[in-house]
Amino acid sequence: MTVPVNLPPTIANSEVITLIPWLDQRVDAFGHDPRSTYVEQFWLATLGPATTWFLRHCADQLDEVASTAVNLRETASALGLGHEGGARSAMARTVGRACRFRAARSVGSNTLAVRLRLPQLSRRQLNRLPKPVQRRHTEFLENYLCPDIVVRQQPRARRLASGLIECGDTISEAERQLAGMEFHPAVIAEAVQWAWCLHHGPSLDAAMTAESERQMV
Repeated sequence: MTVPVNLPPTIANSEVITLIPWLDQRVDAFGHDPRSTYVEQFWLATLGPATTWFLRHCADQLDEVASTAVNLRETASALGLGHEGGARSAMARTVGRACRFRAARSVGSNTLAVRLRLPQLSRRQLNRLPKPVQRRHTEFLENYLCPDIVVRQQPRARRLASGLIECGDTISEAERQLAGMEFHPAVIAEAVQWAWCLHHGPSLDAAMTAESERQMV
């Protein structure tokens, strides 16, 4: 029986796995929340609907916690998939596809790390999309990366980030909250770093490292 790429047999045959965030500062600073318009419009054709909805489900599960136990049979049922166990089940193929496109990766024998931010499509992935979608992608980036938008968003993003950090949100939690409000990813990264330093002093890198170490304990 063939196991999907990067999906250990222990996960493929498990009913319950542990889910944790995949922290990657290079992607997280400028990436797109799995529930964002960008992922819905442009990643969907690459990941497929089942994997896209699985990543959205994972983001919902990890909104409030650093790790959680996930029942794959129940998740499959919620997503309209089958999971009879083994690598050939629809749920296992869905998770395997997430791993294939580096939206998730196995950590140990029974833990799955999932990206809470997906990167911009690569040129190769973009070229495989229909021409109309490619044109929409170009238009999206032209509007999304407009310097005027960044300037307009920064003051409000900083105020919101400051409030979230002051109320006890972690860096990842604050970033996900702002991502849900459709702020520019660069604005989010800067605002959360500014707010964290304002309230806690340490640099963003030190805080991200500490948060990652807590998750691995």
